[in-house]
Amino acid sequence: MRCRRKTLHLNARRYAAGVLAFFGLALFAWRGRGDEPFGAAFDVPPEQVEGEIEVWAWNIAAASLERLVPAFNAQCPHVRVNVNMTGANMLVRLMLSLSSGMGAPDVSQIEMINAPRYSLTGRLTDLSPVAMQYADLFAPASWGNCLRDGKVYAIPWDIGPCAVFYKRSLFERYGVEPSAIETWDDYIAAGKGLVAKSGGKTKMLSLPTNDLMSMFEILIQQNGGQVFDDLGRIAVNSPQALQVMRVLKAMLDAGIGANTQQWGHAYLSSFSSETVATYPMAAWFGGSIKDNAPETAGDWGVFRLPALEPGGLRTSTAGGSVLIIPEQCQHKEAAWAYVCYALCTPEAQIEQYRNFDLFPALLSTYDAPFFDEPDPFYGGQKVRRLFCQDIEKIPVLNRTKDWREARRYIAQALSHWATNGAGSPEEMLSQLARRLSRRLGREIAPVPEGAGE
Repeated sequence: MRCRRKTLHLNARRYAAGVLAFFGLALFAWRGRGDEPFGAAFDVPPEQVEGEIEVWAWNIAAASLERLVPAFNAQCPHVRVNVNMTGANMLVRLMLSLSSGMGAPDVSQIEMINAPRYSLTGRLTDLSPVAMQYADLFAPASWGNCLRDGKVYAIPWDIGPCAVFYKRSLFERYGVEPSAIETWDDYIAAGKGLVAKSGGKTKMLSLPTNDLMSMFEILIQQNGGQVFDDLGRIAVNSPQALQVMRVLKAMLDAGIGANTQQWGHAYLSSFSSETVATYPMAAWFGGSIKDNAPETAGDWGVFRLPALEPGGLRTSTAGGSVLIIPEQCQHKEAAWAYVCYALCTPEAQIEQYRNFDLFPALLSTYDAPFFDEPDPFYGGQKVRRLFCQDIEKIPVLNRTKDWREARRYIAQALSHWATNGAGSPEEMLSQLARRLSRRLGREIAPVPEGAGE
């Protein structure tokens, strides 16, 4: 569902940071035990909220939530929070527990791309009575995926604003100036020069022909393209998607990509070798570099994501998570208290970014001095401020109930296209739209002028 809001100005953000002091806006104007109405008028001071809640999350997300518990308990001393790092098959188990009506946690992390799928179960708490007041305080690209039929079923946690991570030593050796790269055409040209000067030893980026979906998704969200339109029709055959496909084809034809599978051994080892020079990725990627190649500290820099055309948007988003409260939760006031503290207060969001590289979706955090601190890992560059730029301008990507199936099918189609010579983008998109329509039983949206026929 598309969601448009006015851009927040600096003074509005500063005001928001002030009013979002924990529980300053009657956060508990409801009581929700079991199946009681979620919006029953009732004020509870934070020190009187009580209950024990179980929270499901994974990896650093779970560690981040657990670290917040002492500060949260200073506000709500009678709420006991048990963070369960659930590990494997968490999303499957969550879906089963929602379907059966029993066994779900009180609060759960899910990936942002899965939020619409889980809200469609009808088994999540409608958070609108308490959460709608925060709508304009979150990045639209993330908030839009937390809504269904105008109601709020999830709260954005972290987001993945995108830029390009690069190795300073390689750019200096091969004469690449990051400030001169403004468009993807510039990026491809710089990559061709780098590959030539290195004798093919160094590639510009990792671009596996059997896994182009991540780059496709970054690019199509960058220029406002869609897989589904606002009516749920297939809209992948569009001028925006054609622009994306032409960029991918240019990258493949230029030979600037290393055919290394993302997150495989060769990919991870490339962080500390000379095989790959840049990584167009989200802010959270910095944590992966630090974990896998700590010895490279100081050699990294970041420049803004190239635009698809001169003057175009120079950011996008990839990844990110939300928190939900299943309808079967028995202590909803306690669950909402914790969710609100973790996600709707700048201090908690900043601490999670500081300690776990979870980039905040909450816009009011971006005025904090922390975002202007030099980062030694990036040679003293103020990378946090760079990632903040234009987040509010990132278009919402429509993710319907068919999103996961469509994404899987598009990934297969892109792989087939790339491994078989990367032919006509127009023909590829036209065929993709028809096949998606048959596979999903969805009507094809009218083809705009300039798209494939």
